[in-house]
Amino acid sequence: MLRSLVAGILLAFAGSRANIARTILSCAGIVVGVGSLIAVVTAGDFGQRFATAYSEANAGRAATLSVSSWDTEITDVRAFEEDLVRAGGVDVSIYKMVEGVSMRSGEQGIPDVEIRAVDVSLGDIRRMTMSQGRWFTEADAESLAPVLVVNESLAADMEDITRVQIGTDHWMDVRVVGVSSSSALDGGWYTAFLLRAPASEELIYGEPVETSEDGATAPISIRDPEYSVRIDPSDPAATDPWGEVFTERLLSASDRWGEVRQDSLMAYRADYAEEVNQVIGYLSIGLIGIAAITLTTGLLGVLNVGLVTVRERRRELATYRALGATRFTLFVAVVMESVVVSLVAGVIALLGCWALVAAGGAIAASFIELPPDVPIAIPPTAVLVGLGSAAGVGLLAGVIPALRALRSSVVAGLRE
Repeated sequence: MLRSLVAGILLAFAGSRANIARTILSCAGIVVGVGSLIAVVTAGDFGQRFATAYSEANAGRAATLSVSSWDTEITDVRAFEEDLVRAGGVDVSIYKMVEGVSMRSGEQGIPDVEIRAVDVSLGDIRRMTMSQGRWFTEADAESLAPVLVVNESLAADMEDITRVQIGTDHWMDVRVVGVSSSSALDGGWYTAFLLRAPASEELIYGEPVETSEDGATAPISIRDPEYSVRIDPSDPAATDPWGEVFTERLLSASDRWGEVRQDSLMAYRADYAEEVNQVIGYLSIGLIGIAAITLTTGLLGVLNVGLVTVRERRRELATYRALGATRFTLFVAVVMESVVVSLVAGVIALLGCWALVAAGGAIAASFIELPPDVPIAIPPTAVLVGLGSAAGVGLLAGVIPALRALRSSVVAGLRE
């Protein structure tokens, strides 16, 4: 059987090379169909990665909650943050606007800067894309001066990014360690992230943080706080867009950190990962349907050419039978010829798509700024799907002509 299989494959290659015109004709429909399928998978893969990166940069990674309260005072910030973790928070970061703080660069005052107090963990909650420098690290918390990350708009209008001061009733020198790409989550045109650390606590809380004689930190109070909290996507609270499940968990221990009413505490799903995945899923289904129709048209074209080929080659196939070729060898030869033609078409489609994607990526990069880890490229899945579908179409299109070839009479074929 193996010998017959090898012989059939060799006959298939010989037949393909001997009938170049027919091979090219058979390729046309498959090239269009496979190319469409590769393009659809590539577009879906890029759309998924780009939408995920955009969502993570502008709203947070999957299952990010925004937790805030209004007209209330949290009397013990550390207890409140401990309960945010107990309620299901994997990463927790303060995200509070710092009121009444001015900024200047060199001798230039910068008005209307929105300064947000954050923690290092915000980099785990959101995708912080840096155009210069870096995001905060734990070592920055030990800095003797407040530490900032500013967005691109603010950095571009600074007189000297190395000479920056902020303050209320007096100026304090600060260190700018990075410039972040501007995003939709920036509350203002000028946005600065201030790392919560001992050097900046007075700016954030409005008063010095007191310590007792034994060195323990006294409870810190804060009014109308806002936090970003990332929970496990498998947590039941992640399926609650309005955060009622998480709010109930948090309020169960509210006596530890303040008298907070249920209607003054709000938690809601800030990211839109699920919505993005649904939209891309629907688009992919529609595009795959169109590609499948195109591929079916190509299959019918190969099938039609295969039937014509078998009719024209009856004498040739009968001669093979007369010389000792088995029925299985001829079956494999006819089917494999169809598969070879389809695979050649699949390779041509793949090369064409690669050229189009390379050109499209170069053009897109000149108009929009793509995330550094989201290149426009054909993914391995598209290659496998494209070549696999080409081989499958060739296999299906070759079965019927092969069966017809086996039914042909050897004697009648030799007489032609």
